[in-house]
Amino acid sequence: MNPSIDLEAAKAAFFASGGSIIVLEGYHYTPHRPHRDIEKVQAAAPRPECAKKKRRQEQLAELRTLAETMTYAQARAHTGLSQSALYQATRDGGFSFQPEPRRERAPAARTYTDPAADRALAKQITALRDEGLNRHQAKAKLGISDRKFCRVIHLFSVDYPKAEGKRCDGPV
Repeated sequence: MNPSIDLEAAKAAFFASGGSIIVLEGYHYTPHRPHRDIEKVQAAAPRPECAKKKRRQEQLAELRTLAETMTYAQARAHTGLSQSALYQATRDGGFSFQPEPRRERAPAARTYTDPAADRALAKQITALRDEGLNRHQAKAKLGISDRKFCRVIHLFSVDYPKAEGKRCDGPV
């Protein structure tokens, strides 16, 4: 049979036996009251400054005054702090120490090579080549580095043979 016909028959039987319909009220959601309505919101009390931070700020202030007139080496001797501790303090404090006065600042003023000395060295290298010494022996006898040896032979076009199996002349 049809379910809707069965339902109508069941309702008619319910009303015939004296039943009545009662409409119940449904559930209505009410949100909780916020806690700020119950208690007053107060700002958090400022925490006292940490003693360690306070000491660090005092140390940075002292080092900042020293940095106006001292170099790293002088500040190290004066305070007993290490170079890395002073460097860290300059980064944290945003200051810098005076430059070292002995350090030469003009790289253009430096002379790395002397043309007359190089010319004399080229003559010595040529003489050692004619004696039959290999490159390593010539460098050892002259007491010069491989870089200087290669620079001089390239500069003055000295034909110095290489040992078997060597691929390059080295740095120039």
